[in-house]
Parts: sequence; structure tokens; C-alpha cells
Amino acid sequence: MKSPWAMITAGAGAFDRWVKDPVDPRPLAWFRCWFGLLSLVNLWLLWPDMSMWLGNDGVLPPVVHRDMVGGTRLSIFMLTGYSDMAIGLIRGLSLVGGLGLVLGVFPRCAAACVWLAAVSYAWRNMDILHSGDNLIRIGAFFLIFARSDGALSLSRGVSRWLFPRADPDPAAPYKPVPAWPQRILQLQLCIIYLAAGIWKTMGPTWRNGTAVGLVLQLGEFQRFPIPDFFLTPLMSQVFTYGTLVFELGFPILIWIPRLRLPVLLAGLVFHAGLDWVMNVQLFQWQITAYYLLWLKPRRS
Repeated sequence: MKSPWAMITAGAGAFDRWVKDPVDPRPLAWFRCWFGLLSLVNLWLLWPDMSMWLGNDGVLPPVVHRDMVGGTRLSIFMLTGYSDMAIGLIRGLSLVGGLGLVLGVFPRCAAACVWLAAVSYAWRNMDILHSGDNLIRIGAFFLIFARSDGALSLSRGVSRWLFPRADPDPAAPYKPVPAWPQRILQLQLCIIYLAAGIWKTMGPTWRNGTAVGLVLQLGEFQRFPIPDFFLTPLMSQVFTYGTLVFELGFPILIWIPRLRLPVLLAGLVFHAGLDWVMNVQLFQWQITAYYLLWLKPRRS
């Protein structure tokens, strides 16, 4: 039997290899494309109301904002001050960055644009944010450091066409890329579910099984009608405890290879149901982008 120290050393070595060994570039490329497209959709939803939410003459004037935040952070507003010109810059960076991510054109620069735009409007008016905005900031930040153009990249295809001799192995369609940005994003998804599950268990309505039933009766969040049977106390307990089981179980079960696909499918059903009954912007869609990081492509 191995000593505790040997087991710890072996575990640390396995974790080190898991982080450092190169991986197939396709999951990260899939994530980049879908993430970029959803960033563009998010921009489209915000676009018409940006002046109201972020402008000097909007719902949060500069004098009120100064008292609320009591400081500043890295954002476009550090350059422009409280100016409506920042709105144009946020729109431009989001548009250019989203298109760059979708097409795989200078994806690191594109991710930086999306991230800077997201942190800027988040700082200017935190009252308009939802969990999907957090996913945008997190995903865009780590894409800045990722080699996400190893597949589905317009710039990679153009480079191969213009400089065929610069590619040492043109027959190899997909070259491995550093794993650590993908690993961090995978861990981030687990942390999101774990934190959400833990916070829910602290609420009395989650412990007595009435939380989901109460939420389903909030008219301001309803999107599409649901059968009356789902509003019964029994189904409220099923959905409430089922949510806790899923969110607390996902961070553990997703690491078991045989269970990975069923867990991901269960997650898709879970978020599709939430998107049907509740209008929480793009959160349910944005979290599916992180699911793509767990897929194992077929060998080419």
C-alpha cells in the first residue's frame, strides 16, 4: 500500500499533467465561436437601451454613481470619464470583439475587446447585470490567454493558404494547444454550480421545498405558460430538491468519464426548462458554451 505522501505526490503529478499536457484545440474553438455569437446577441439586446442605462442623462447620473461605487476600476470610463462617448466605444468593442471570436480572427485581441466592454458597462451600472454578464467577463478574460484559433479559425485558414511552407506539418488538421485556459474554464463552471448549490441550501425555502414553486409564480419573470400541474406543492418539491441535487452533483459527477455525457445532457434539459419558464436574458444559453469545453472530439 502506498504511503500518504506517495499518494499525494502521485495526485499532484496527475493534476500537473492534466493542466500542462496539450489538448485537442476543437473544444476551445467551439467554445470561442458559440461564446462570441452569444456576446453579439447580448450586445444586440443591450444596444437600444445603453443611453438610458449608461448615459450621463440616464437613470444613473454621474453624481449618484460616484456615491454608489466610491472609486473606479479598469474600464473605458477611465479614458473617457463620465461621457456618452463611452457608449459608442462599448458598442464598437463588443461588436468587433464578438465578430473576431466567431470568425477566429485575432481571437485574443477580440476577447480583450469583449472583456473590456463587459467590465466597463458592469462598472457603470451594476443594477442591470445578471449572471450571464459574469459568464461573459470570465470567459472573455481567459480567452485572452488561450490558443483558441486551432480550429474553426478564418485567420488560421488564410495563414495556411498564404504561407503554406510556414506550416511544418500541413497534413495535420488540428495541432494540440496548451490546456490550462480550458481547464480553468472547466473548473470555473464547477465552481459556479457548487457556489449556487451551497447558497441555495442556506435558504429556508430551498430546504422546505417551496423555492421553485414561489419563483414560478413571479409574473415579472415568466416567459411561456406552464401546465398547472407544475405549480402544485408536490412538483415544487421535486423541482426544488432536483435543482439542489443537480447543482451540487454536477461538480463531482462531471469528472467521471462514463457519466460526463449524461450529466451534460441533464444540464441541457435543466437549463432549457429554466429558459422556457423564466426570462433571465441569455444566462441559460451562455452557460451552454462552457459545456462545449467538456466534449471529447473524435480523432481526425
